[in-house]
Amino acid sequence: MLLEVAIGEFLADLELAGRAVLTRKRHRVELGLWGRWIAAEGLQWQEMSRKELQRYLRQRAGLSASTRANMLCSFRVFFTWSVDQEYIARSPAVNFKTPQRPRPLPRALTLAQVRQLVSHLATSAGRRARRDEAMLLTALYAGLRGCELATLHWSHIDLAEGIINIRISKMGKGRAVPIHPALLAVLISWRAVQLLDSSAAVFSLEGTAIRAGRVVKIAQKVRAASGVQFTTHELRHTFATWTLRRSKNLYAVSKSLGHSQLRQTEIYVSAEVDDLRTAINQLPGIDLW
Repeated sequence: MLLEVAIGEFLADLELAGRAVLTRKRHRVELGLWGRWIAAEGLQWQEMSRKELQRYLRQRAGLSASTRANMLCSFRVFFTWSVDQEYIARSPAVNFKTPQRPRPLPRALTLAQVRQLVSHLATSAGRRARRDEAMLLTALYAGLRGCELATLHWSHIDLAEGIINIRISKMGKGRAVPIHPALLAVLISWRAVQLLDSSAAVFSLEGTAIRAGRVVKIAQKVRAASGVQFTTHELRHTFATWTLRRSKNLYAVSKSLGHSQLRQTEIYVSAEVDDLRTAINQLPGIDLW
């Protein structure tokens, strides 16, 4: 079977299984690069040995740990699927170890930075500024990802009950996020300014959904104008850090973020420097041991 045909079937089955568009795109890109290498080397994908696959992987050893982890994931999933379809007898990607991705502490804005950003958003004038304010405050008060902000529609928001419903998240699951009273007032005000029906995208000026890349550009524009260094994902980190710091409820914060496992949220516990300072300051002074 031609590799291009197998990859097409594989991606179609992923779509049937409900895998995210970005996940399918990542697999398509990785398998496409590998397919071009196979063609250049004169190899047959159904006869590929572990050593031949390892030879390809060595050529990409200089990539970041995250990229190499994604690449190995694509091979494992594709070859497992190929075995299940009886296109090959055994996966050559079995037992390849996934490189450990570096996990730096998530950066959250300080209270002073939040106040500066909120003040800038509130004092900016115009319909576009009101949209930007509503979008960025939704990231700050609800912890939505950039792609979730881009695709959010008014039909997903229950203003009467104060709930944002994320139908399908990055993790392939839905979740409901309560709306903070301050954010609720901003969203109600923005809807009155936007003047579009319930089928419209929340942060669109015309009604059609904006792209995730547009969310990034809006954040960059506001960052330059406000003097606060941030990204939309750092607003999500800020939501997680400060909600966890105030509530001490790891489970609730994890559900709000749409994490599938608590360990994904635990990183924000280590970001609570003030709590660590309180504990460390309980040590006796140098002369008091």
